[in-house]
Amino acid sequence: MPTTIREMLVSSAVLAVICIAGCGRQPAEYGVAKSEISWTISTTNPVPGLDEASVTMVTLKAGPPGGLPFVVWSDLPNETSGQGEGSVHGAFYDGHHRAIDGRRVDFRAKSTDGKVGSITIAGVDYDFANGQLFLVSGHQDPVEVAQIRFDLNGFPKGDALKDLAKSNPQIRGFFEKHKKDDTNAK
Repeated sequence: MPTTIREMLVSSAVLAVICIAGCGRQPAEYGVAKSEISWTISTTNPVPGLDEASVTMVTLKAGPPGGLPFVVWSDLPNETSGQGEGSVHGAFYDGHHRAIDGRRVDFRAKSTDGKVGSITIAGVDYDFANGQLFLVSGHQDPVEVAQIRFDLNGFPKGDALKDLAKSNPQIRGFFEKHKKDDTNAK
């Protein structure tokens, strides 16, 4: 009888160690999560990118819970579109923003592991390690892109983005600079 109790105790201890080692893990996630918004605010002197904008927020999911988020924010306010998928082999997203006058910016993001990745915007490659917020001005050829380090945890959605556009100095400064360039060019 003591041997049986000892064996049960050892078996219970081994089972507890296995459970502790594996029970805290979150399951792997695969796919793409996205949120898109475009807006145009009627004002006498609109600033493209602030008063007229498109924002695409994407998370590439290729294993780790949470995935790899990024944001493309442009001054092309008419259309946002895109699609992607994720699997054990990686995740990708192909998207674009388009203005009513036909100007368009294409982008493609990819990650093999859901932790690191890259994006190509208008034919130029960017590493997510250098920032995951991309401000895009399509009012000149070629388009201008600013890659910004920005904490995307709790990144606002919907109308709250309009407030962020006006209150964040990096976002506001980038698009105001291009408004001035656009005005001076005329």
